[in-house]
Amino acid sequence: MQNAATLPANSAEFGQQQDQDDTGYSAAQSSLHKKQAVEPKRPVWLAPFVQRVHEPRVTEDISEPEKPSTLQQKKDSEDVPIFGASAASGRMGLAAENMKPVRGTEADTLQTTDHILLRGDKHAVFDVAAFPDAVRRQLGSIDPESVPIAAGLSSESSFAFVATPTTCLVWSYDNASSVMGGVYRLAMPDPDDATDFAAPLVALVSVGDIQSDVGVLACSATGQLRFWDRVAFGLGGTDRFHSRDLDLPDASDRCVQISESFAGLFVVATAKGYLFQVSLQDAQGNIELTAHCLSRSAGARTGMLSRMSSLLGGSQIVAAAADASDALVSMAGGGRTEIRHSRELYVLTRQRLAKWVVSRAHPERFMYSMDIVTALAQAAAQRLGMDVDVGVYDIATTRSGDVCVLAGLQGLQSGGREQLAVCILRSSRVSTEPDVVGLWPLRYAPDAELSQSGPSCPRLVLPEGGPGMFVVLRTAVIGLMVPTAGALFEEVISFRAEDSILGISTAPRFPYVQHESSESNLVLMCAGTGVLQVCIEVGKIIGAVASAGVDTGADADDGEIRTNSAAWPSLGTRIGKAPRASSPEREYQTQIEQAVFFRFGNDHNPLLFTIKSQATGVDPALETAALRVSQSILDNTSHFIVDRLDLGSHLNERLRRTRAVMQFIADSGLASKISRETRVQLCAHSEKLAAAVALWTYQNDVWAAKRGAAAQLLDNLVASFLESAGLQTRDSLRMFFRQHVAAIGDVLVFMQRNLAALRRALDDSESGRRDSQLVSYEANRVVVGALQAAFVYRFQNATLYDIDGSSESNGAFERWTEHPAIVDLLVQRLEGSYRLCREISGQHCASVYERIVATTLPSDEDPSDASRSLAIFDDAVSISHPSLPDAAESDSSEEARMRLISDDPYVSSLALLRETIDQVGPLANLCFRVFVDRITYLQATGSSEAHVLVCRYDAVRPRYLLCLVPLARASVAFRLAEEYHDLASLVTLVFTTERSNAAIYLRKYVERFGRDFADTLFAYYEKRQAWASLLNAQDSSFDVWLKEYVEKRTERDPHGLVAQIGWIHDVKMNDFSAAATKLARAGRDSAEVDQARTMLSLSKLAFVAAECQDGARNEVHARLEDALEMCEVQENLSQYLMAIVRSNRSHAAEISWRRRDDVSDKKAVLDAAMLTTTPEIRHERPALYIVYNELVRCIWNGRMLSVEDLVDALTFPDNMPATDSALASCSSDDAEQCNALIRERYSLAIDILSRASISLSEQTREAALKTIWRRVFLKDDWSGIRKRLGGNVPDSELRAELARTHLHTVLESCLATRELSHPDWYLLPADVFAAADLDYLVSARLAPRFASEPDAGSGWQPLTSTTVPALNKDYGEEDSRLRAAIKCGLDSYYAEVLRTVTDQVNQCRLSADADASDMDAASSASTEALDVEDEDVRMESD
Repeated sequence: MQNAATLPANSAEFGQQQDQDDTGYSAAQSSLHKKQAVEPKRPVWLAPFVQRVHEPRVTEDISEPEKPSTLQQKKDSEDVPIFGASAASGRMGLAAENMKPVRGTEADTLQTTDHILLRGDKHAVFDVAAFPDAVRRQLGSIDPESVPIAAGLSSESSFAFVATPTTCLVWSYDNASSVMGGVYRLAMPDPDDATDFAAPLVALVSVGDIQSDVGVLACSATGQLRFWDRVAFGLGGTDRFHSRDLDLPDASDRCVQISESFAGLFVVATAKGYLFQVSLQDAQGNIELTAHCLSRSAGARTGMLSRMSSLLGGSQIVAAAADASDALVSMAGGGRTEIRHSRELYVLTRQRLAKWVVSRAHPERFMYSMDIVTALAQAAAQRLGMDVDVGVYDIATTRSGDVCVLAGLQGLQSGGREQLAVCILRSSRVSTEPDVVGLWPLRYAPDAELSQSGPSCPRLVLPEGGPGMFVVLRTAVIGLMVPTAGALFEEVISFRAEDSILGISTAPRFPYVQHESSESNLVLMCAGTGVLQVCIEVGKIIGAVASAGVDTGADADDGEIRTNSAAWPSLGTRIGKAPRASSPEREYQTQIEQAVFFRFGNDHNPLLFTIKSQATGVDPALETAALRVSQSILDNTSHFIVDRLDLGSHLNERLRRTRAVMQFIADSGLASKISRETRVQLCAHSEKLAAAVALWTYQNDVWAAKRGAAAQLLDNLVASFLESAGLQTRDSLRMFFRQHVAAIGDVLVFMQRNLAALRRALDDSESGRRDSQLVSYEANRVVVGALQAAFVYRFQNATLYDIDGSSESNGAFERWTEHPAIVDLLVQRLEGSYRLCREISGQHCASVYERIVATTLPSDEDPSDASRSLAIFDDAVSISHPSLPDAAESDSSEEARMRLISDDPYVSSLALLRETIDQVGPLANLCFRVFVDRITYLQATGSSEAHVLVCRYDAVRPRYLLCLVPLARASVAFRLAEEYHDLASLVTLVFTTERSNAAIYLRKYVERFGRDFADTLFAYYEKRQAWASLLNAQDSSFDVWLKEYVEKRTERDPHGLVAQIGWIHDVKMNDFSAAATKLARAGRDSAEVDQARTMLSLSKLAFVAAECQDGARNEVHARLEDALEMCEVQENLSQYLMAIVRSNRSHAAEISWRRRDDVSDKKAVLDAAMLTTTPEIRHERPALYIVYNELVRCIWNGRMLSVEDLVDALTFPDNMPATDSALASCSSDDAEQCNALIRERYSLAIDILSRASISLSEQTREAALKTIWRRVFLKDDWSGIRKRLGGNVPDSELRAELARTHLHTVLESCLATRELSHPDWYLLPADVFAAADLDYLVSARLAPRFASEPDAGSGWQPLTSTTVPALNKDYGEEDSRLRAAIKCGLDSYYAEVLRTVTDQVNQCRLSADADASDMDAASSASTEALDVEDEDVRMESD
């Protein structure tokens, strides 16, 4: 065989072929019918639980009878090809060859599910083979933007190639059937053409029945041919080849496509439409590379005459392109013609469609050329009712001989996007131009811009002539059904950008097989993955249409174009109409299922799984689809799930798939299209599967350990649970985990409800009691394992589901773990675990038991037990517990104390105790989390149960936090308190377990929690009255927070203890104004006179030190003076009463100060009350005398009186003489103050009331003022005065008589001495009756006081039912006496006394003013005299 160029074609030998019948075709067809009768083929497709099987290869190409072992062609056969189906590369580097199932037979196309990349209802994608390392390195070193690449493959020989302008790599991707699995490197022709930026044209040529070898035909862009007859077993290796030059008519033209017409015969086309027929063998079947350009001959010529006519100019070589703007688009081989040894060839340019007939034995014939663009534009206008621009991209032929054109319609899509359409053309004769009989726009509209050449040009593939077809784009494959099949099918398979399609196996040889395959397959090559296979189940699609009953009527919308040709479609079925849109839920469900089961878990899947939603806001269809897919996985009803004996792996696989549902939606940017409720449900499905995985792992551990009956708790409870639901099976546990995982929460609740009865039944015996403890332990393991796994999944995927924050404010939704039964379950498990620890430790571990017994937890039934009243959780700062040294022991210390014989809880009770103690922490964590979630849900929904649950949580949380301390798990308690922000328990834990390091812990928690922790710490100090610790905080950051805390507590309770001591912190912070205010309030609220006096004095001192405005300071200062004067008045009154009692007693007994429990002191109080009142007043007003007696007791004991009480104490007694002798022991100043108090007690009462009026209500002030003036009026005997002044009495005697009255003394003191303004604090006799204020005086003021419990040892008795009428009677008695006084002329006497006193006061003021003026004048005169004297001295000295 020659290595180089010129081997001219032997046309004479081609012409000398004998005319024979096409016996090969008939024989092959007969052979197929016989084989089908013996071994009928069964339709195959993907079933949920069926794995692919491999059957022996059976050659299906019946047009090629079995070849001899040599390359000698048989004489008696017309189409006995030496070279079988090929793969040829076209203008975008896509191969073209016979499309057949990759694995030989239909059954062979079924692969293992591990190689399934996508599986739909009627289509699937399989991973056939990966790239060899050499090919992968070659592709990785090439920049596709700068180096053109051609790729293709042959599914019959299982070979593939990747070519650049200089090199072609060929390899077998079917290693199972390949004898040699190496990669063969071939040098491409015309390597200088690498600079022309054009990929070579390569075709793979099958070598007869030899599956392990392949031939290669390569053509450069400039027309240089090379042919390797064998690559793997060639004697000369890859360096031995045949070559030839096409001698392009136009030097600027380039070869752009190669196509195989039939075995050993190829056609090469140039961009300008020149066609070259390339033959690989001579007439005898020997290898020979020949080529000639197709010409339009005047008639049929054969043999040498044909070639001579061509040389003499009898034929015309014409390019297919109509003009300079036209260019070749595609070629496609057709079927046999009436001329033997010939095939049809269709050539498509941008404007025209031409038809040729080519043959190895006869000259080519040009049949016709038509304006395809105009014909398609007219058909589109008729079909769509509008004018559109039409472009053509590819051509193919159907099994029936129709021409199928892939066109692009411009103007249908918004945004200027082009829409692809499939057009069917049919002609009645071989030589007549076809008519357009059908046009169907595709639903898929490519996003990228398309072109009629290069990588962006779409390709149309009809494997085996249909009815399945494929439109191949750079990153997508559209699977279709030829409309003449009676059904429409369209499915888009997208590829990732890095896995773009490099080449395909297409353009089958004719004749096709006579039976319709149940599948239509496309084999392609991806840049990043390797060889893939796309499969459409044609039989299933057609069967579904037939079973549904297809409408046989055709209307204007069924895609048919009415022409003069025969009516189409010939099958008489309604076809061509766009597929009826399935429900959006179904489309979404299909997309989600494909992504979930074929994308996730396969990182090397080249397919692009996307989902889009046009809905505004939440998409209900998307929600429904997602929930259906997730629920089917949860319930194990999805047909994509393969059941496995390994149930653990099966559960883990389902868990990954349920998570993938949400992951796919989130990756597609549609998380906002599903509501929070749906996301919660999707997360719940995965949570339950996570819990099921944990429980199945637990059960496997139990089985592996071969425990006793208690270890079978879960198995037995699940069986009982299913039996209660009416489900019975031999293996209940496996049935539950396969089909009923959704009820896992119900199983946990069912277990807890039946656990108590089970334990009671076991507690009857000693051995049963041990089993009962183990049952409780196993129940904890089940609950903790299931719920902890669910929560771990929830927290780890919170961002994915976006359910941990307030991203949506449209309400909350109840999770399965928030059910009230789950809350009760966890609380009961916690309580049961703590009791179990106490029970076991009482028998086997005294150290733990002693701490448990000595500890009083919140909500304990008997907290008043004296032996437990000083529990470690009632600790104050100043309290220590040396009797409980182990309360804060670490976990390691406690475990060291437990000397375990065995670590097995089924063997050692100490091991069981340790394991149970370790379970309390996780149980508490789960319990608190469920509480928090439940409360959040109830509060979001506005439920009234929220408050009740909060109260329960506030009681449960500290109880089970603090129970960890006696169990030597203080560190766990700290972590949980920090996690759930239980600051009160955290403070308690610090002072209980870390007293020596309390300052360090407090500082750490203040830095972490800030002011909230500080407030909690302050409340802790306040509750335990640790005032020194509260006010002596060493951390400066506490000062501001403590001040704010004190202010808030003071505002909430102005008279509380915090309000009384807050001034100390104000002094520390140099806020003397605030300190003075608090001291003043504390002084007024003080019950002790001396304490009140001290507080008020300190307040006065603080105001002096405060830097404030003078006006405000004077006003506050005056109030302090008033308060201090009240204290002074009460102290003087107390001294007076003691002096009265001392002077009246016969013995010189010393009266002790405030001896409240002394019997003699109580008698002194009674004596003081009697000595200051007359028998008449005690008889007339007994109830008020009782009140006065109580006031005397308070004064005697140094208790502070209110303003009203002090008024009563000053005005009620009617016998308070001066006691100079009794006050002899006192200083002169104290004695004078006491006598002044007695003389002016009425005016003093008015003065005190006026100063305190700012803090009194109007009713209180008016009632007290009336009481004072009423008793002032009743103090004088107005009847006697009237008698003495009834006759002719001179004015001097009248004035003297009135001046001796108490009324005159009071008015004089009020106007002259105290300067009380008139008429604000002065009342007329007619205005001071008690009747108007009787309800307030008795019911509001005195009744509540007397109705309280008696003070121990005070003699104060509750108000009886007869006391209220008695008080009313006493006040009525005062009113009666007042009315009698008014009848005696009190009104006129009062007016006269008031005028007299007013005149005297005014006269005194005028005299004082005159004296002041005289003193000023004298002072001025003295000053002037001094000035004159000074002047004289100066003059003399001068």
